[in-house]
Amino acid sequence: MLNELAEEGATSKNQLIASLVKEAWERKRARNFTYALLDQISEERSDLLDRLAQ
Repeated sequence: MLNELAEEGATSKNQLIASLVKEAWERKRARNFTYALLDQISEERSDLLDRLAQ
């Protein structure tokens, strides 16, 4: 399977693996960034709702 994917992309197996690892790393970084933003928004919203409830 790895050989076929490398041939389709006209790359070596090492290049293909490096590309796949890089893509996975970038997805993980983007996911972590998004989760951090959502946590921040949730905290700010919670604080706002607490103030409105008073």
